[in-house]
Amino acid sequence: MSRMSVSEIMTQIAATVNQEATPPTEASSEWTLWLAYLNRAYQEWAQANDWESLRKKGFPPVTGISQATVSLFGDFRKLASPPNLHVDSTEGTLYPELLPEQEGMYSENDKYIQIVGNSSDGFSMIFHPASIASGASLEVQYFSEVTALASNTQYPVSSDPQYLVDRTIAYILEARSDPRFQIEENKARERLMTMIENNNASKYNSYASDSPVITTGKRSGFRVGRD
Repeated sequence: MSRMSVSEIMTQIAATVNQEATPPTEASSEWTLWLAYLNRAYQEWAQANDWESLRKKGFPPVTGISQATVSLFGDFRKLASPPNLHVDSTEGTLYPELLPEQEGMYSENDKYIQIVGNSSDGFSMIFHPASIASGASLEVQYFSEVTALASNTQYPVSSDPQYLVDRTIAYILEARSDPRFQIEENKARERLMTMIENNNASKYNSYASDSPVITTGKRSGFRVGRD
């Protein structure tokens, strides 16, 4: 599915709910209401799966002499892989993420991280042991939140923008007490399930690799057919 701008999405919505191919004027009351529904659908899509289109790589600053806590990005949602700490241009050390229930399984000298915080106050990464020195380079891959759409010229990163069309139409019709909203809601749900299936298939069934899951052997550099 080719990408669609907010303007193109609004045009398709208007064709169904108003039965005309002319969308509301940008910043008008109707356009603003539709945009609110569109952003609601956009957030639903973002929270439904770990989308590869929302994977990002960042380098949070390390400033302390013996730093334990690193503040994460404002759009951080969850880690996509273990953070990689580079010191003095070395290859780097991967720090696995531990759940609070796992702390007792590791010694005080073992290297791991924990994520604390929430979407309101922000997230931070706590390193164990607390020995990150200033000047170190920290590489973090993470799944991000989506940025709210605000203008007709923006493009959502959803792989199937038609889902956003159907889901927004469902919200509008539901607000109008139009029973057709259930049909549009079902169409949107089917598109969402297809997107999830395609996203997972492209990652876990890729011809390029038997599995993207990093095992202990793979982390140490072992590859089948080479070692």
